[in-house]
Amino acid sequence: MTMAEPRPLHVPKKTLEVELALEDRTPRRMKLFLAEHDSHAFQRQRVLDLLQAETFLPACDAGSGEWETFNSRAVLWIAMPLSSVDGEEAADELFEHRQRVRVELIGGTSIEGELLYSASQEGPRVVDLLNRGERFLRLWTENRIVLVNKKMLSRVVEKSPPREQPCRKSTSS
Repeated sequence: MTMAEPRPLHVPKKTLEVELALEDRTPRRMKLFLAEHDSHAFQRQRVLDLLQAETFLPACDAGSGEWETFNSRAVLWIAMPLSSVDGEEAADELFEHRQRVRVELIGGTSIEGELLYSASQEGPRVVDLLNRGERFLRLWTENRIVLVNKKMLSRVVEKSPPREQPCRKSTSS
């Protein structure tokens, strides 16, 4: 009796095309690979889960077909359609606050969109959201969701003052 050669475990993956901006690189279309089921639950893996948990991620350049491994800590932002898993699941969430902002990144790039969030123990302000422990901030634009690396933010400009704490222009004579 002969033993069969052991075969590596194969986890079914779904391809998701995203726009990826790495530090000091031009944004480009990339294909990421998401597990059909998360390792701890019967739900599809999200890009946000990958970015939070892994340091190096495999990807394929959608234009050239070139394979690479990129460092998730060097990600400035990663954008995907609202129809992606990250967008679909976020659409099911209920949020208490909505704030139009412009996020400015180290290096001069800026992105406008909306922050949708619920108050945490820290409080309901945008600054409280930014000071939470997650590495990435979710920003909604008209047709996509953008995950922004908070370590790459230089500032966030609120486009309309929050209702809870009006910001008044100081007048001096």
